[in-house]
Amino acid sequence: MRVPCFVLPFLLLVLASVGAGENEKPLFTEAFMDKLADGWTWVREDPKGWRLDKGTLIVRTSTGGLWQKDNDGRNILLRTPPKVQDGKLAAEVLVDIEPTNLFENAGLIWYYDDDNYVIMVKERIGKEIHMQLVAEKDAKLDAGFHKTFNEAKTVWFRMVVENGKVTGSYRVSSKEDWVTVGQCSLPVRGEPKVGLTTAYAPKDAEHFTRFSNFRILQIK
Repeated sequence: MRVPCFVLPFLLLVLASVGAGENEKPLFTEAFMDKLADGWTWVREDPKGWRLDKGTLIVRTSTGGLWQKDNDGRNILLRTPPKVQDGKLAAEVLVDIEPTNLFENAGLIWYYDDDNYVIMVKERIGKEIHMQLVAEKDAKLDAGFHKTFNEAKTVWFRMVVENGKVTGSYRVSSKEDWVTVGQCSLPVRGEPKVGLTTAYAPKDAEHFTRFSNFRILQIK
């Protein structure tokens, strides 16, 4: 049965509420169905490098990135986060990526500009896969935390923002507890945006990252 388009936003909020904890209030949910919800913007969009497929955003993993002076990452998807009067603001997403190239990564980003941001990503470093929380301020490394991770292909990411700080964490299923990778200060430079990023895929092969179940929550 096809759900009428005017019913879908309400249904998504109901489903998100069912999956939220007692102290979590869903504020925004992205279905990744026929089209993106209003409010998204792209940084250096390559229209041929992304598509929607039945609840999944499939992005060609960018061969560029944002590290220091690179600033050539493609198809970074962003939106303005809602403001909350009390509690914490959290963004979550399920990411499917198999990084094989050095520094290839994908995940969440809290973004001010190309030189001021925080990412929570799955990244290849040498022969190992790591969960990385990295902050850049004025095009320089401001903070970095990691945990070795050589398990499931898909992983949940969460970034929680409160009082000028962001905490990055992950889990391999919605039934498990969040594993904290680290916490750092936000490199505040005006109004932030939150969203999805990929970086540093090989230039001689097409790699793809799959995003699903993106939502923004208020945590009390």
